[in-house]
Amino acid sequence: MSGKRWRRALTALGVGLTVAAVSACGPSEGAIDATRDQVTAQQQAAKAAAQLTVTPSATTVSYGAPLDVAFTLTAAGAPLAGTQVSVAVGGTPVSATTDAKGSGSVTLAAGSLPAGSQTVTVSYPGSDQALAASSTATITVAPASAAATLTVTAKDGGGSTVLIQLATPTGVPTTGTVSLDVDGTALGAQPMAAGQAAFDVPATLGVGDHTVTAQFASDNPAQVSNTSATSTVSVAKASTSVSATAAKDSIRYGDQDSFEVTVTGSTGADLTGGVTITDGSTVVAEGSTDATGKASLSFFNTADPGPKNYTVAFAGSASVEASQAAFVVQTSQTNVDIAIKEPPGVLPGQDATITVSVLGTPQKPTGTATVSVDGNQVANGPLVDGAISAVATAVAAGDHSIKVDYSGDVRFQPNSASSTLTVKEPVANPNAGVAAAVQASNPCPASASACVDLSSQEAWLQTGGQVTYGPVSITSGRAGARTETGSFAVYWKDRNHLSTIFNNAPMPNSVFFDGGIAFHSGSLEAESHGCIHLSDDASEVFFDTLSVGDGVVVWGASPY
Repeated sequence: MSGKRWRRALTALGVGLTVAAVSACGPSEGAIDATRDQVTAQQQAAKAAAQLTVTPSATTVSYGAPLDVAFTLTAAGAPLAGTQVSVAVGGTPVSATTDAKGSGSVTLAAGSLPAGSQTVTVSYPGSDQALAASSTATITVAPASAAATLTVTAKDGGGSTVLIQLATPTGVPTTGTVSLDVDGTALGAQPMAAGQAAFDVPATLGVGDHTVTAQFASDNPAQVSNTSATSTVSVAKASTSVSATAAKDSIRYGDQDSFEVTVTGSTGADLTGGVTITDGSTVVAEGSTDATGKASLSFFNTADPGPKNYTVAFAGSASVEASQAAFVVQTSQTNVDIAIKEPPGVLPGQDATITVSVLGTPQKPTGTATVSVDGNQVANGPLVDGAISAVATAVAAGDHSIKVDYSGDVRFQPNSASSTLTVKEPVANPNAGVAAAVQASNPCPASASACVDLSSQEAWLQTGGQVTYGPVSITSGRAGARTETGSFAVYWKDRNHLSTIFNNAPMPNSVFFDGGIAFHSGSLEAESHGCIHLSDDASEVFFDTLSVGDGVVVWGASPY
């Protein structure tokens, strides 16, 4: 019989003998209790001491994370298999059973561990074979690390939204307050809701990169850590588009007009900037838009008739992008004026050279013109420097109709004009003898039709430098209202003129050549207020002979 079996047999025999003795002698209650305690003590002394070790999977664990706890139970160097133990960390214990090697493990559920320094206790209640035992280990349940993510989204119309999202690796809710600043300037604070918060960043930020910083303050820092995160808000120049039109649907060649420019951009953007309109590389107009993106640029239209392509370019600014666009302007033909110059003083039987000028801008008109006199064509050909000449041969006395037809060209519209060539019979000169003397040393230019010598107080008419009438006596401007000297031209005739300056004083046969100065019938005894006084007969001859455009030359000094 082995030693263990002997010990068990003796123990059983002792107990049996003791119980028999007690039954036979009838001991007291106290004796029975003492005996029972003695037996219990003997039984306990017979059990082996248990050894229990505990090994947590980590000494530090995040709040909200599970924890694996491993343990080993042995007695007298042998594993206690199939034995139940309990594991607890500041709460309800969790039961586990050892395997064949006396080992086991348990996972404490996520969220079951209180925050802070905690004791892990593994307990063995004991059995018939081994005494009770327990073992502990210390762990730290640290705050769960909150991770912040910042998402920046641009908004229509400018500005942006910053979305802050918080999460922990253990899934612990992130409750607390988050604050946001932009480039160190506080933008605001608000509580987290379902792990996120959103802030509006105003559109007033300048162009460039701006640092956005979010600070999270946890409601329970022992469970969830405070944290911060940064991101960048990039503010780009606002995009623009530019367009331009002419103020009119169609602009005549040579007209002054304007381009109407419109720049559009995001709401509230300052659209002030330089704007240029070009034809290829040539700048046609330039200026600046106002804050609303409007500009009106004046230009002189030199484009040939038809559609013309232009480019409008907006230079942009520090806050808005540049832009450009093409547009088309329609140009139409413009009109011309026709000036017909008849030769002065043509006598019957002489040839008359008629000069025609076709007037237009900015370029001189080209094309052809036809000149007719009394219905007979006397010239037909191209304009030279905007003009053409025609000769009517051996014209008779009387009025002759002149008709000019201009064909037009790519820039200028066709046009017609008419005039009258008056050929007069020579006027009998009452002072023919004196005229011959004047002719011998005539100081008046041959181009003049009327000549006035203030020194001799005489005037005469001439053609081609030949005196045809006069000289006749005159009176001229008094002191303080002297008649001006110089070369002039007749610009207006009025047979029954009344002075608007001197109380409607009559000025018969007025021929004006210098502002308010005229030849007219007046006293040859009294000095004038600047006009040339003629006798009644002489004033009629001057009026009938002189035409608008005829030259007048005045020289000398009045003797009074």
